[in-house]
Amino acid sequence: MPSVLIIALSRRRQGFDSPRGRHIYWLSGACKCYKADPLCTFIHRFLMASIYLRGKTYWISWWDNGSHHRESLKTRDKKEAALLCKAKELSLGGHDVTAHNPTVFRNFCKSYLEWHKNTLPDSHQRVAQITKDYLIPSFGGLKLDEITPLHVETWRANRRGVTNGTINKELRTLKAIMHKALEWEVMSRDRLVGVKDLQELDSKPKNFFTVQQLTAIYGADCEYSPVWKLLANTGMRRAEAVNLMWDNVFEDKIHVLSMTGRRTKSKKWRAIPVSPGCATALSSLNRESVYVLPRDHKDSLSRRFRKVLKRLGYSGTLHDLRHTFISHLVMQGVPLRTVQVLAGHSRIETTEGYAHLSPDYMADAVSGLEL
Repeated sequence: MPSVLIIALSRRRQGFDSPRGRHIYWLSGACKCYKADPLCTFIHRFLMASIYLRGKTYWISWWDNGSHHRESLKTRDKKEAALLCKAKELSLGGHDVTAHNPTVFRNFCKSYLEWHKNTLPDSHQRVAQITKDYLIPSFGGLKLDEITPLHVETWRANRRGVTNGTINKELRTLKAIMHKALEWEVMSRDRLVGVKDLQELDSKPKNFFTVQQLTAIYGADCEYSPVWKLLANTGMRRAEAVNLMWDNVFEDKIHVLSMTGRRTKSKKWRAIPVSPGCATALSSLNRESVYVLPRDHKDSLSRRFRKVLKRLGYSGTLHDLRHTFISHLVMQGVPLRTVQVLAGHSRIETTEGYAHLSPDYMADAVSGLEL
């Protein structure tokens, strides 16, 4: 029997269980003699994946827990198909000798996420989701210093139906993990330094609500209308509003603080003047609580708002109330720099995305033009 294989015939040995009572441990690289050994043929049948052409497209075939699976790789490129096949084999190899190797991507991610949770708790939920749902399934079995730009390009090609902006956010998470591995000397070289973001081709104006639409929204959900009115009149982000305490609400202004566990996106605090609409909203909210908003889960707030919009036949999200605040300020002729400060934008370029709504936007540039 080949030296690279150990067949454990006993049942339930060392905590492993198999419906057939046979336990197979893959201890090293591909076996060279399986073609001549029926037992090796059986082993490879249950451990290895293979690619084949079906028409003009490559497909992958593999076994998992005794079940045979086939799936289109949606590519005509043999090299890309081979890379995806290798990734599949690595993802199936949870029982191999890399299981506790700290230089393997999926293992290092455990340490990284633990560090991230303690150091950057505000963004941890999203980073953990990206890592577990999109990065580990694609890079999990690879060693950190084996991850190349080609792996990244293959991963990006398979993120079909996702915007370039979303892929870029996921890539930044991957790069942050690699950078931390280099900093902690878990690997000696980061090959992804030169990998650039995809160009974001989508460009469209922000969605916002008119005064008439806001009136309909308030009327469709009387219980939460003060919440929607507060967001529309302050432009606070969802997390900022959820974390707002009455101690930071004053007669003429609201202080949006950036603190550990509840940082703003710009990581800076700002003051928002209390407008008449904001004052009306605040007067209808419960001042007996420590927090301004009801203590629902933040995702519940978004779901509730979507249901309100659905009933009214409107499109949009809870974040569009922030767009509404900014858009109406610009339409009233408020200078963009002032809008930037009120909205808490760290870059003026973000605020300039609303400039087309200004009543004098580019008007002066063509005022003297007569052809």
